[in-house]
Order: sequence, then structure tokens, then C-alpha cells
Amino acid sequence: MNFKKITSLVIATAMTVALVSGCSGSTTSNIETPEELTIHMHFFDYCVYDDEWPLFQKAAEITGIKLRGTVSETISNSGQAYSTMLVENTLPDIIHYTTPTLMTLAKDGGLIPLDDLIDKHAPNIKKFFEQCPDARISATATDGHIYFIPGSLSGIDERAIPAKGWFIRQDWLDKLGLERPTTVQEFHDVLLAFKQRDPNGNGAADEIPLFKRAEGISDILQLFDADNGWRLNKDGKLVFGQTEQAYKNAIRELAKWYKEGIIDPEIFSRGQQARDQLLSTDKGGCTHDWFSSTASYNDKFAENAPGLNFIPITPPADINGVIKEKAVRGLMHGMAWGISKDNKYPEATIKYFDFWLSEEGRTLNGYGVEGLHYNVVDGVKVFTNTVLSVKEGVSTYMRNQGQVEIGTVGSLAGE
Repeated sequence: MNFKKITSLVIATAMTVALVSGCSGSTTSNIETPEELTIHMHFFDYCVYDDEWPLFQKAAEITGIKLRGTVSETISNSGQAYSTMLVENTLPDIIHYTTPTLMTLAKDGGLIPLDDLIDKHAPNIKKFFEQCPDARISATATDGHIYFIPGSLSGIDERAIPAKGWFIRQDWLDKLGLERPTTVQEFHDVLLAFKQRDPNGNGAADEIPLFKRAEGISDILQLFDADNGWRLNKDGKLVFGQTEQAYKNAIRELAKWYKEGIIDPEIFSRGQQARDQLLSTDKGGCTHDWFSSTASYNDKFAENAPGLNFIPITPPADINGVIKEKAVRGLMHGMAWGISKDNKYPEATIKYFDFWLSEEGRTLNGYGVEGLHYNVVDGVKVFTNTVLSVKEGVSTYMRNQGQVEIGTVGSLAGE
């Protein structure tokens, strides 16, 4: 046996491996990166992935991976779009949807486990899960594996910040010479004045003092220290709100308000367009709704309702004198994305997910593209005049630019 030849061969092989390793720097550089990945994204019955979204085009420029949406914009129902996707022969590379539905898909074998991929290729995701145990819990199935990357609306320390609030027609208050209400009784009296004193000036008693888009009177109950769902009472016991005396008292009082014409007679049936219908026709006086979307209505209906000044106010103190707001920001927004069983590039995909949880990715999602959507002024990110002056409001405009609920951390500052 020629040991000299064998030794030379071994040495040559070792040198080749060393050279390859030295050039690569790490095993992750050997990951094959596709130019394009497909994505299913259709949620809230109207938000459909758009290949032209500037935020995702910028992400493609940074990561080298472009996403291509697979859902037809002609489908208006998100559930239908999701069901249609499931019957296809091949699933899209990335599937974005609600966390409960994705968990079911994972149990059915439609998503792959991400644990090993995260450990090897996703330091930002690992950090996110360490800082936010709620995210890890929501993404972990009963078999102990993580199947998708959820996202949060805000930073870990921002979960107790109010998400909704009371909005009132300051222009109507000014016209009638009224102050902003600070108690339940004052609130009632202001609303009654809205009904009886013709603040829109058209000579008809067509004002709707208090209206809601959804959930009926649910948000109004807090004025009476009542709740229509499960809650902890003053003794720390879990009780069903509708069984408490406070709830019965609230319903009795609100029935009087309803009879006086203070509450929208269609409060349970007008639906999601109530805010648009009543403010655009100069009939709505007050509501309780999301800050992020309601704050844009003065600009949105400036032509329809000249002088419209719909502003947020400090919550009127409840019947016990407590100023509070029960609707606070939830930490998780309920949407997530995972890697399908048919994805041929799982390593590259998890690295793409990881980008959105990097500082650069979080800034892109929260503020958009620098120079286009925001500039840095004295070290502070500030939206451009183009963004701030849009008629539909910043939140709606930025959603149409690609600021959507994906597996990243949102920012209150970006709102």
C-alpha cells in the first residue's frame, strides 16, 4: 500500500476543506437565497399583499429577497381567500394569517417547525422571544415546537397604554358654549344639548349625540363601573359582569339615555361605517374608538363637514369618580407568518423574517422608508410633510405603503 500517496491525498483534501471554510466564514453563507418567495396575505377582509408596497420593496433591496403575493384582489373575504389557498396543490412559501388559524395549520402539517432554524439563523427572533415570553407562548404548539413568528403592536413596556378613547365635537361644544364633560352627569348633559339645541345648524333634530361603530354599548359601560364580560371584581374574584348589580344599574341608566335620543337608535346595527356616515353628514357628536384611526377624521371630512373638530378628551370620571380607560394596547396583534411545508428555502426565509425584527427592519415597519416617509431631524424620526398631509390619515396611508401586521415589533412613536 502506498502510504505516501494516501497521506498526500488526505492533506490535499484537508487543505481544500480549510480553504472553502475560510472563504465562507460561516456555514450560513452557504444558504441558497432565492430572488423571490411567494406569500399568502389577506386579512381584515381588505388588506391584501401588494407587490408594489414601498416598505417591502425596500426590504427586498436590503435582503435580496422579493415577496410575490398569491391572493387575488377580487376576493373580498379573508376566510374565503385562506380556504382557497388550502386547496391548491402547492402552498405559498410564506403563509400570513391569524395565530389561531396558523396553529391549526401547523397541527395539520402545513407549517414546518422553526426551532432549529431560529437557533441557527435568527438572533433577532431569539432576542424577541426572550424579551417577550407572550410571543413565544402564542407561537408554540402543544408538541413544544414553534411554528410561526407573531408580532406585537408595541414595545414590551407599552402594553398598558390606552388604545381607545372618547372623541367629541369640540366645534359643537364651542357653538353651544359648553365645556368638555368631566363627569358622567356632565357627559349626559352635553349629549342631551347636542340632541336638543341643533349644533349642526340645519334646523332639524337629526344629530346623533353618541354613536359606536361596533360592540354596541360595551365601551360605554365603563362609565358606570360595569362590564358585560368576565373581569376581576374588587375582591380579586373572577366574575361575569352581566351578573353584577353595576351592570344592571348601567343598563337601566342607558335605557333612559336611549329614550332621550342621546344614544344612536341604530347603535347595534349601523355597523363599521357608522363613524364615516355620521361624521361626513355632520350628524355625529361623540364616540369611543381607536385613537390611531379616529384622529384623522377632521382632515378626511373637511369638505363634507366644514369646521369639523373631532378631538380626543380625558375620559369623564365614572360614577365612582375614577378616571380610567379599559381598552389598552394588547401586546400581541394576533397576526403572524410561518414557513409552509412546500417552501424550498426555509433557511433563507427565516433570515428574511429575522430582518424584520432587527433595528433596521423595525424602523422600516414603524416609519417607512427614510427620505420618502420620514426624515431624521436632530436625531428624531419625523414623518415627511407628504405623509402628514394625506387626506386619509397617516395610519391608513402607511398601511397602503406596506405598514402591516407581520412578525415584528410596532412602535407607538411611529403612530
